[in-house]
Amino acid sequence: MNLRSLIPGAVALTLAGLYSRLTGTVFRILLARLIGDEGIGLVQMVLPIYWLALTFATLGLPAVLAKVIAEKLAQDDRHGAGRDCKIVFLLTLASTSLVCLGVYVTSGTVSNLVLTDPRTEKALAFMPPAIAVAAVAAIFRGYFQGRHELTPGAWAQVLEQTARIPTVLLLTALLLDKGMEWAVTGVIAGIAIGELAGLAYLIYHYRQTEASDPVRLEKRSLKPEPYRAAVAGLLKLSIPLMAGGLAGSLTATADAVMIPHRLQAAGLNLSQATSLYGQLTGMALPVLYLPMVGLYPLATALIPAVSAAAATGDKEALRKRMGMGIRLTLLVSAFSSAAFLLFPDLIAQVLYADTRISPLITVFGLCGPVFYLQNMLGSYMTGLGLTGFELRNYVIGLTVRAALIYYAIGIPGVGLTGAIIGMTVGQAIMAMLHVREIRHALKAW
Repeated sequence: MNLRSLIPGAVALTLAGLYSRLTGTVFRILLARLIGDEGIGLVQMVLPIYWLALTFATLGLPAVLAKVIAEKLAQDDRHGAGRDCKIVFLLTLASTSLVCLGVYVTSGTVSNLVLTDPRTEKALAFMPPAIAVAAVAAIFRGYFQGRHELTPGAWAQVLEQTARIPTVLLLTALLLDKGMEWAVTGVIAGIAIGELAGLAYLIYHYRQTEASDPVRLEKRSLKPEPYRAAVAGLLKLSIPLMAGGLAGSLTATADAVMIPHRLQAAGLNLSQATSLYGQLTGMALPVLYLPMVGLYPLATALIPAVSAAAATGDKEALRKRMGMGIRLTLLVSAFSSAAFLLFPDLIAQVLYADTRISPLITVFGLCGPVFYLQNMLGSYMTGLGLTGFELRNYVIGLTVRAALIYYAIGIPGVGLTGAIIGMTVGQAIMAMLHVREIRHALKAW
């Protein structure tokens, strides 16, 4: 596999990401007009439960499947690749079944005691089909990613979005007369139908791929091992990834509590603190992550590419692939930093017709590259199988991040800039720890 073979898939994922962002923006506007602030609030209460449940259902296995398939195919071990596919599918089926059952059984308890709004109960009860379909689709995406085929995932994303938006709007409009709780349930049902459309395409493409270039249990594995050992090896890689996802969710929850609280400690009232928090998370941070639309597909493509090179001991290919990722990250960082520093008012005006976040965008011009480099280095850690160290680095960075945010925001006059400084330092620590572990791994060969 050469570097040029990564480009078409990465471009396809980038275009799919842009399509999803553009259509998603229009969708949010239309949905808000349809169900109002109250309905959007209920949806935003339910969706974190969906993403949390999906994290538990997949167990971090899709990214691990991409890694191990790339390794096995690079070693011409199709038996091993096929067996790992089977194991991952069965593990996902088991975990998804348990999670879906748990969500359904506890829907009343969660809606009343956790979300403290009984109107979310029906949406939670209808959530298991969406979780199940999304979990299975994630496994197919991991399969294609491991084969260095990113285009099927991109098309599935486009089809999912195309099916989801009109379905959600139609179901919500039809159910709105029955009450807001039914309208929110329509949103969840529409998400399930959209996921189903994407999954249908992935299954269709999977059958075509297996017919022409199968990954099956045809030959004895080059490195046979008991199923129990194979399961343990896969979980050893996936559990840290799942834990990292959970840590990220908990961090977002903690931010929602801590940042407004510390802004009030700095002298703002509740309304002002809430407004500033909304500017940071709902307006400013999406601008910071906008360049990731181009970098994320490359990071996704490089996970199996790095895994394949590492599995075959091809140090030259490994250096080239990792070097390409860093160079492109620095290039995107340079352009985005220049735009953030030179045109903060223009960016804020075009995106939001509101220049209040212009100072934050200017700060992003200085700290943005740290975020982008950390993301790329994290993909290398996953590709090299260093997921345990990746989780450790993540926890250390998040801990420092939380401490700095808590201290800096409380200083009068610092405000949201303190939050951004804390986030940046946390990302920098993660990146430096990633570099250290990657160097150790490369020297050990």
